[in-house]
Amino acid sequence: MTRAELLARFNLLPPLSDPFLPAHAQAAAVLLPLLEGAGGLELVLTRRSRHLRHHPGQVSFPGGRVEETDISLWHTALRESEEEIGLDPALCQPLGRLRAQYTVSGFALTPFVGLVDASARFTANPAEVEEVFHVPLEYVLDLRRHHLFTLRRRGRLHTVCFIPWQGVWVWGITAAVLHQFALQVAR
Repeated sequence: MTRAELLARFNLLPPLSDPFLPAHAQAAAVLLPLLEGAGGLELVLTRRSRHLRHHPGQVSFPGGRVEETDISLWHTALRESEEEIGLDPALCQPLGRLRAQYTVSGFALTPFVGLVDASARFTANPAEVEEVFHVPLEYVLDLRRHHLFTLRRRGRLHTVCFIPWQGVWVWGITAAVLHQFALQVAR
């Protein structure tokens, strides 16, 4: 998928409205950093450090909880991306915001899509990130690669998305955000 194709699909569709989020949910934001590669747009993902208490070793987006000094959710996503993967905020142009989602860990998570300048270099912060890698955007947005499973948790049915990539599974909130993004920009 090229930048022009993504912008046409993303900007021509009205964003899905935010669902009701519990008042006790902690605000958080993540960045879906996109790079223009030779074969089209690529999504930058991370694998969380295995020593972390929450979600060790899982594939994720750079991002995290809102801090008092953050002036906006977009600022939160950029600040966290700089902390986790060394992304210079000046090298990231906002393309849009996706619908907020409530996570099982109690966050109201707002995802942002940003176009990263080709000159950007990423350095994983070992305290938080084990690995930074790229996946073709077209691959992760291909709904044929999304495996949906419904399970019962605490008496309620939940649908969980899994997306395979080179021997690992992208799942949880990361896959849920990608699934939502794919539905929004599907042809």
